[in-house]
Amino acid sequence: MQINTQIPVKSIAAKQDGHTLEVNSIFYTIQGEGPFSGHPCVFLRLAGCNLQCPGCDTEYTVYAEMGIGNIIEEIEVKDVAKTQLVVITGGEPFRQELGPLVRSLVAMGYRVQIETNGTLPPSERLEAFRVGRTLHHALTVVCSPKTGTVNHKLLPFIKAYKYVANSNLHPEDGLPLSALMHTARPYLARPHHDFIGDIYLQPMDEGDAMRNAQNTKAVVKSCLTHGYKLCLQLHKIVGVA
Repeated sequence: MQINTQIPVKSIAAKQDGHTLEVNSIFYTIQGEGPFSGHPCVFLRLAGCNLQCPGCDTEYTVYAEMGIGNIIEEIEVKDVAKTQLVVITGGEPFRQELGPLVRSLVAMGYRVQIETNGTLPPSERLEAFRVGRTLHHALTVVCSPKTGTVNHKLLPFIKAYKYVANSNLHPEDGLPLSALMHTARPYLARPHHDFIGDIYLQPMDEGDAMRNAQNTKAVVKSCLTHGYKLCLQLHKIVGVA
């Protein structure tokens, strides 16, 4: 298994008004994970992450600065089937101010999913926009914890938790003790106490058929025991990015 050596970088939201973002890539694909698994969508991968998870297999350091007008234009071109679904990921997307982009996309009729590691608060302009009924229905934040805590300001946004798991699961709740080999004390953050959304459990891809089979077996058993939803990275199964 290749170890991720990309250097972590701090939040840059404080320097931004949200009208220019550091973008790694924009592409049309099948969403393979979480609430929109199986849906065609446009992926907006933002650059940089505040963590360095050894088991991460995503390249996110190369980037270009793009204005949100140009980002939206490219999203519209890439959205071949007019699915009107945009997945904002990274890296860690909440390093940057997402409010203006999300607000523009929602106003155009797009549904937006943001996937976060849970360590950073939502950007200020996005937090101010959250109270709107339209945003509540159009925005889905999926938290995939990588540390022992989730930022308390993020909790009202989270509609789903997604855990990447190897075969080492907690004997009581069936959730992993860590994710992607990142340290978590005392162990990986759990869904907050009043959370009522979906919890997804995804076998870690370790690049080794035997270990992957062990991870999948453990995850399936946990889903059957605790009622979690199985997540199988459909994009890898069908061979798309």
